[in-house]
Amino acid sequence: MESSIYLLLVLIEYVLLVSTAAPFILVNRFSKTPNLGIAIWFLLFFSAMAASIVAVGIAAWSIIETYYLLQTATDIWMILAVSFAPWLMLAFAGILLALSNQKLEPLFRAAKEFDQLAQLARREVESFHRAKVYELEVPGYIALTRGYAIYLSKAVFNLPDRQLEAILWHEYGHIRLRHQRLKRFTGLMMQLAPWFVVSRGFAFEVNKLCEIAADRYALKRVYSKDLTAARANFL
Repeated sequence: MESSIYLLLVLIEYVLLVSTAAPFILVNRFSKTPNLGIAIWFLLFFSAMAASIVAVGIAAWSIIETYYLLQTATDIWMILAVSFAPWLMLAFAGILLALSNQKLEPLFRAAKEFDQLAQLARREVESFHRAKVYELEVPGYIALTRGYAIYLSKAVFNLPDRQLEAILWHEYGHIRLRHQRLKRFTGLMMQLAPWFVVSRGFAFEVNKLCEIAADRYALKRVYSKDLTAARANFL
């Protein structure tokens, strides 16, 4: 049981470290290597979730272990005290996570995504490398991808040809790099574990790195000045 408690302590410390330190240490560190950054964020997130699951499993196993110890032991009160230790540590870790969330929450608020494409009037304008391009009847500059389709507002089509091409390559980069799946997953994690700080930093940073990766994909095919000028309209 003693070794299990030590392991539980290590797991809790790892989860706390990822939850509190990772958002500070890793933010804005992968602007030049966005794909590497995305991979590292996914690795940290999955490992923290796995550590949490193992920690709960160890705490649950302590109940079974305590039952067998009680069959032969004489110092019952000591065994009971030790058996409650894993659960007390989990409770303490939960309190620390809640306090960390309160402190870090303002740093990782992200605007809620909403999808109203089905309700918007649109028409197919063209095909761009096997991706269908639709026009949205909405004001302002909007560019989105869903599945193998690119949705642009009417204002985007009024941009100079080179800027419009840059936007199309950027959005097509999202499709080719499968960013939609990554964003859907991070959105799901936000819904399942909104109290988990790392899930918020994870979603925020992955979305930002996806944008950088799409820019790099586009810059292999268009001039940076055209992409920069086009993107300035979306700010």
